[in-house]
Amino acid sequence: MDKNAIIVGAGHNGLVTAYYLARAGLDVQVFERRAFVGGACVTEELWPGFKFSTCAHMIHGLPPRIIEDMALYDRGLVVLPREGYIRMRPDGSYYGPVDHPSSRNRAARGRLSEQELTEMRAYGDFKSTLANIMEPYRFQPPPSLDQVRENIAGTPAQAVLEKGLKTRISQLQNEFLSTDALKDWHAGEGAAVGRDPLGLHFAYSSINRPDPETGEAHPYGYVKDGMGAVSKYMAEAAAEAGVKVHVNSDVKEFIVEDGSVVGIRLEDGSEARADIVVSNLDPKNTFLNLMPPNHVDDTFRKRLSDLITGVSCYKLLAVISELPEWKHWDGASDQPHIGAVTLQSSRPEIDAAYDELEAGLPVRKPVISFSMPSFADPGLTQDGYHTASVWIYPAPGRLKNNSWDEVRTEIAEGIIDQITEYAPNFKASIRNYIFRTPQDLQQENRLTDGCIWHVQHAGEHLFWNRPLPELSAYRAPQKGLYLCGAGQHPGGEVSGIPGYNAAHTILKDL
Repeated sequence: MDKNAIIVGAGHNGLVTAYYLARAGLDVQVFERRAFVGGACVTEELWPGFKFSTCAHMIHGLPPRIIEDMALYDRGLVVLPREGYIRMRPDGSYYGPVDHPSSRNRAARGRLSEQELTEMRAYGDFKSTLANIMEPYRFQPPPSLDQVRENIAGTPAQAVLEKGLKTRISQLQNEFLSTDALKDWHAGEGAAVGRDPLGLHFAYSSINRPDPETGEAHPYGYVKDGMGAVSKYMAEAAAEAGVKVHVNSDVKEFIVEDGSVVGIRLEDGSEARADIVVSNLDPKNTFLNLMPPNHVDDTFRKRLSDLITGVSCYKLLAVISELPEWKHWDGASDQPHIGAVTLQSSRPEIDAAYDELEAGLPVRKPVISFSMPSFADPGLTQDGYHTASVWIYPAPGRLKNNSWDEVRTEIAEGIIDQITEYAPNFKASIRNYIFRTPQDLQQENRLTDGCIWHVQHAGEHLFWNRPLPELSAYRAPQKGLYLCGAGQHPGGEVSGIPGYNAAHTILKDL
């Protein structure tokens, strides 16, 4: 195929798009701002001998078809198990594995009444049905809402979809779950996305369903040598297909002629032209920063500005000298280290966090999800030490009255103290740490407002509305420009599906 393509951004979706275009015969060049590929899917040695996945920290949703096409397992990709979650409560109880019979375990088998079990099953069936509705549309541009409605008309799924479109998660919980115990168990659902997302948010879980052609499950867990290994092997596959990657090549703007995007201009003033230009950046960066202003009308600019990106997160990365001793845990000693421990995810705590976020204040008592990647992959650390990777949410993308640098240490130390309330040896065990704010995620990973999914997975911005109806099919309004980033259907995570779909859309158009 005698065509050439430029891709802006060597994150994993950009690499996937580049691979499929090059495999089809296009001459493909990728331009990356940083000195290395990967975008938010990277491994960095923050201190000698200590490696961290500094943004995305685990893998799920990467389809077997992409793994096979790019020969990722053959190249060395190894996925290590990340098993189970424990949600600690301040009163000493917790939600843990159902087969752990402790009196402290609110999730233990036998703790729920028959009525509660029935309600849990009905609630689970509702969420699963939402995912079932959207599952067939993962590997294609999303259909319109009218098309989805038409495809399920006359089935029980029709009522489920309509309820998911109009009902908030808290309202669904009140409808399905009659006891405070059940509502508390599910209080944290959607908390990383918003205060109280639409029920349609649950349909996003379809990204994790087995491959529709083979039934093969997606890998789930940590990646050996960190998430940068995924990008490394994808870059190898792309290079073998003929892709040329230019690092340290920051794109300043698109070149637009007669309403068509015909190339890019770099910060150093040099230019590159192509038949096809693909942006792996988020929609706001793509159209509000790279597109010349006279090619974005005021109405479109306002709609882009209103996309939900201001709900971000913190990340704490620490070298510790001993394993955390979770004082309320009374089960198998390894269990908290092979999965994740969650703190502060009750409904009042989440509401209080969003009160601060909506006021433009730094969230001081957010939800804390504590993981130990080096427990599964000792090669990430030196002997006698461990790495802690803590995902913390929500956090405001921007502060109203302060800069993040002014409050960084205060917020970080406060969160360390909160973890130490549950694991008393934690603070004293820290040898080094870095605390990443939304500002760091924006500046280092080029994520608008530090939004790790480019646009939040709120029900308002999924499927036919991801990120906006006129952008949902991976095509920009300007001829010659396509979109392949996590802001596209089906969404974020390290899945590569937006890149896969964008490439196949481009090839179909060509």
